[in-house]
Amino acid sequence: MEMVYADGTNRLRALLIGSMTSAWYEATDEERRDKILPRFAELMNEWRDIGASVLATLDDDLLMVGHPQSTGNTFYVILEINALDDVVKMIQRIRETVGGVRLDAYMRWEARIGRSFFLLDPHEPPKASAANPS
Repeated sequence: MEMVYADGTNRLRALLIGSMTSAWYEATDEERRDKILPRFAELMNEWRDIGASVLATLDDDLLMVGHPQSTGNTFYVILEINALDDVVKMIQRIRETVGGVRLDAYMRWEARIGRSFFLLDPHEPPKASAANPS
């Protein structure tokens, strides 16, 4: 088995982690339904338009309610992206007012950028080296 080093030719992976802010919890049901959630859904489509492909999502709300205290986050999105600049554009869209809603008032996001983990990537099964076939 040999280490597979990054060569910069593959798409990148981005882990976006987020949570709602106190403004979300203070918003009325009508504000959430009519303003915030529609803009949030629109944002997800904008991310796809930028070129992000969703690989997996996790919403950590099954055993938690309210503002997250232990981890600070409640949702996680793993994406494939073409370039680091794509994530910069995605984060910027959260800061911009669209339809009277600026999402960074209601949610926080941060990103981690890397590559797929070669030993677990389903598209590239690990290869045994000729010196050490397994």
